Amino acid sequence: MIDNNVNIKTSNTASDNNINKQKVKPVQVLPFDAIDPTKVTRPTKQDPSNQTGQNPLNYNPDSVFDKFIKSLQNSPVLSENAKKLLLNKQFINNSIKNDSALNTLFETFIKSIEMNEAEILNFLKSQQGLYTKFNGDFFDSLRSLLKSNPNNKDFKIILRNFLRSYDCFVSVENTNKSIDAALKNIERNMPEVLKKSFNELTDKLITDYSTNSNDVNLNILKNDILPFVGRYISKMNDFGPVRDYVSVLIHNIVRLESASKNNFSDSLDNLFEFIKYNLNIDDNDMQTLKMSLINTYETSSNARNDSIDSFLKLIESGIKNSNNIINKGVMEDMANSLLFSQNVHIPLTHMFLPLNYNGMFMFSEVWIGKEYNDTDKKHSKHDYSEIYKAFITFDIQNIGYFETTLILKESKLSFEIFVPNNLTNSIGLIKNDLNRILSDNNLSVANLNIYESVKKRKFHEIFNNLSERKSSVDVTI
Repeated sequence: MIDNNVNIKTSNTASDNNINKQKVKPVQVLPFDAIDPTKVTRPTKQDPSNQTGQNPLNYNPDSVFDKFIKSLQNSPVLSENAKKLLLNKQFINNSIKNDSALNTLFETFIKSIEMNEAEILNFLKSQQGLYTKFNGDFFDSLRSLLKSNPNNKDFKIILRNFLRSYDCFVSVENTNKSIDAALKNIERNMPEVLKKSFNELTDKLITDYSTNSNDVNLNILKNDILPFVGRYISKMNDFGPVRDYVSVLIHNIVRLESASKNNFSDSLDNLFEFIKYNLNIDDNDMQTLKMSLINTYETSSNARNDSIDSFLKLIESGIKNSNNIINKGVMEDMANSLLFSQNVHIPLTHMFLPLNYNGMFMFSEVWIGKEYNDTDKKHSKHDYSEIYKAFITFDIQNIGYFETTLILKESKLSFEIFVPNNLTNSIGLIKNDLNRILSDNNLSVANLNIYESVKKRKFHEIFNNLSERKSSVDVTI
């Protein structure tokens, strides 16, 4: 009979050492590394000086505006590169004149900047006029009406709708060019197998760049081209350059749709009807306002400046066509400087002046801005006085670099001028000559100070309104 007792013997005999030996716990391995919160969302730096009680909209030094300030400090300076183009004979002879893409355009540019006093003034006025589409007697009248009715919210809404449609209506040609560029970039980044089908759709577009072709082009863009590109992105999961250019394309399609004659006509009729019946404007004034719109539109449509055009053509050709790396870099820096001066964070008017005056070359930049000074901070009622400030720099061939800061406050004009070192012995003579010139033009100056220029300043060092309020939204990710 088999014994029911089964004995199992191990090769290791039990001992006190094995019994008392500490057991090794198995290490638990997580399937993923633990997440470090600081790598996901950067904690806001707590600075007591920047905190305002329990206000959740506090200043963040890592905000988008701070990044703008850093890029502003590191951005290319237009005057430095323009100085090479006008005042550096070695650069002109060795780089520009030996560049087949730039030599002819450069000679045209140099000839176009030969100006007298009247032409200099017209050059600056034309820049100011081109700075925004909303210039002229018509828009001055609208500003006066808006200033007379500051609390009329309905007027602001109707005016805003009209300005949006006007902006799109007068920009039809540029909008179509941008659409054409976006379509070419989309086609360039598409697979070869799809390019033929895509080009068959784009060839249907009318390219006369007029408002008459808007309806046809919009129909093709919205019903044929966008669905085609959308299907390609969806099936191929192409989230690269094609999708970026599609975003630009959609933006311009919206602008083109807003530029239709019917949309512009409706917004204009709404504006005139509201002004006539709600702001109590008589028929004669309404007729004057309508005529001023026609004159303003014709003036802006015909506005051209040969000097500015030749300068921009020179920059464009240098970027696109020049094989000289140095020339291409100089032109790209000047283009970046001009584009950066239009940044939404810069509430200033910027003008530049390349000049050949009696055989002497000069380059000047003008920055003009408005500031508000709180004159009654101790009481609940605040009175704000407007302060106009202009910062002017100019570099003159064989003479040197000058800076001028001009401030107009309550009809009081103040000058601060910095001259090159070689003119410091003539500061007294310069001051007397300036006083005489100002007096001859019936200008009264409260302060006129002249110093030696020891450091070139940038415009953001002069204008203190390029700052972020401490109550702002943090959009940092």
